[in-house]
Amino acid sequence: MAYEDPGIIQEWLDSLGGLSVEVKKMFGCYCLYCDGQAVGWIHDSVLSLREVGLDYLPEDIVRPGKEDNIRELVIPFDYVRADWLKRAVQDTADIRKTMKK
Repeated sequence: MAYEDPGIIQEWLDSLGGLSVEVKKMFGCYCLYCDGQAVGWIHDSVLSLREVGLDYLPEDIVRPGKEDNIRELVIPFDYVRADWLKRAVQDTADIRKTMKK
């Protein structure tokens, strides 16, 4: 399996500067962690962020349906510098921390 171009990964990470994020190669993708929480995947130039019910994302970010097994939001590379992205990644990590308790 071929992994994502390192330049794409670095752009996603650069856009999340100031957050405690890291990536780990896994299953042909890069798993994105924030504050030690697995919050999504970077693959095919997109960030698949776990669905936790954030209500401030742009309308064109498609939410999974209730019947969908995969509960992730596909965020295209066009949003790599979006002003809401850092907040969404941090909020996802924070919400996932409370879900595990």
